[in-house]
Amino acid sequence: MKKYAKAIIVLSSIGALNALYLTSLFIRTKWQEHVGSVCDINSYASCTSVITNPHAQFLGVPVCSIALVVYPVLIALGVAALKRQATRNLFYVASILSAMGLMLNVVYVYNEVVYIEAICVLCVGCTVLIALDLFASIRGYLLSSQ
Repeated sequence: MKKYAKAIIVLSSIGALNALYLTSLFIRTKWQEHVGSVCDINSYASCTSVITNPHAQFLGVPVCSIALVVYPVLIALGVAALKRQATRNLFYVASILSAMGLMLNVVYVYNEVVYIEAICVLCVGCTVLIALDLFASIRGYLLSSQ
């Protein structure tokens, strides 16, 4: 069960760094005319094209910025699970938060494909990370004691 807490910490740390990079890219593109990104491969695989599109926002906030709130909370839950004997409730909260994040990311990727007609490779990576967080939190919940 502690290995699942460690997995949540590692996956969420990578996700937080990814979200930080995408948020900084979003801010830089708002302040400058043209900003390139390491994930701008072509017109279809372009993080810049995706994150600057209005379909890539939830209630006016870029989805990558929302992840900057979610991932640190998941990291804190993982750290708390490492330090406590009774971890079931912590994994429960982590699984709920991860499930909500995954649902938002699935809609986000759908919008990328259908409306924006471009894919953000790092955003898809974020979706994979939150799905793995969900798996780890469910496994931790199932194996944890009260």
